[in-house]
Amino acid sequence: METLEKYRAAAAKATRAEFVEEFAGLYLLKRPTKGGEVQQPSTKIGFATTLAQIGIDPLASEWRIVPVRKRPDNPFPERLSIGRATNCDLVLRLPFVSKVQAHFVQQPDGSFVLRNKEPSNPTFHNHRKLEPNASRPLTVGDMVGFGPLVFEFVDAARLYDVLKRET
Repeated sequence: METLEKYRAAAAKATRAEFVEEFAGLYLLKRPTKGGEVQQPSTKIGFATTLAQIGIDPLASEWRIVPVRKRPDNPFPERLSIGRATNCDLVLRLPFVSKVQAHFVQQPDGSFVLRNKEPSNPTFHNHRKLEPNASRPLTVGDMVGFGPLVFEFVDAARLYDVLKRET
């Protein structure tokens, strides 16, 4: 997960069209949690997944972003793995995230589906818990949660709008 600094700086200088051209693609955007209880994330990430308290966001006061990108050395070009393991495409190094929590599966038309695995802590789509191995289509603006961590699925245009309006 990255901070928003480079995106904020670019949005401050660029038009929407320029920003979209420079940062074309999809992202997971985490907003600060209003009134969220902050719990320091563990600096030691072990082998086992820990159970999370769903109401406690370890990054409650922070904006974060995860580019939705395939790692060049990973197999299965149609799906992006999301998890704690460092070899996942989208790495969320938090102890309550499973080694492989879920996948984003790209469809022939270019859209994505969120496919849950069998994680220790729940995966959410638009605040609804997904059953193990369930899939849901994703559209820009959808909310995706992994345990207590909630992201908005955004494209570059939506990211620009949020940065201009909310940060």
